[in-house]
Amino acid sequence: MSEEERAKIEKAQRADTDRIFTLPNMLSFLRLLLIPFIIFLYERGQYWGAFGVLFLSGVTDVVDGWIARTFHLVSDFGKAIDPVADKLTQIAVLLCLMPMKYWWVVGILVFKEISIGILTLLALHRTRKVYSAGWYGKLCTVVIYLSMGTLILWEVVIGSPVPSLFVTIDAIVIAGLILLSFVKYFLYFTRILRDARANETREQP
Repeated sequence: MSEEERAKIEKAQRADTDRIFTLPNMLSFLRLLLIPFIIFLYERGQYWGAFGVLFLSGVTDVVDGWIARTFHLVSDFGKAIDPVADKLTQIAVLLCLMPMKYWWVVGILVFKEISIGILTLLALHRTRKVYSAGWYGKLCTVVIYLSMGTLILWEVVIGSPVPSLFVTIDAIVIAGLILLSFVKYFLYFTRILRDARANETREQP
């Protein structure tokens, strides 16, 4: 690869990093708008409709990432709004689906998101960079979406209420993945902050 080609690629990768009104970001906004529709349909007993809207939300999550990477529309705003849309969807839907005795699952998720959100802001302040989700965060998201879809359609497909044992096992698996994701992100961002502090120390006269 020539130096000119490499420069073009680097320029393309840096393009649009400050833009807000891009197609991927609009899809993230759409996911935020879909949250009340999922809740409304589920509470009305329209489970297939709720599942369909949830499925659409999940598809837009995959599509917006593909569009951003393929057409060089990755933006710092998109890196921030995408996980916000995901987590708000997960928190809202899990609160509807799981009995109150499983509030601790949502509590762990909220704790993880607030903690990592603070670390993300600190990293942004120190490095001026917005960091994308790791594989562990994506795995956690996939499992949560699969769990939500299963819980929504269980009674419609199986013909009986969701067994409490299944919900308990599901809650434990989700909580375990959330904690794994929290630990991985915590170590990741603390390393970034430590390196940033070390670089600042070296640059001081």
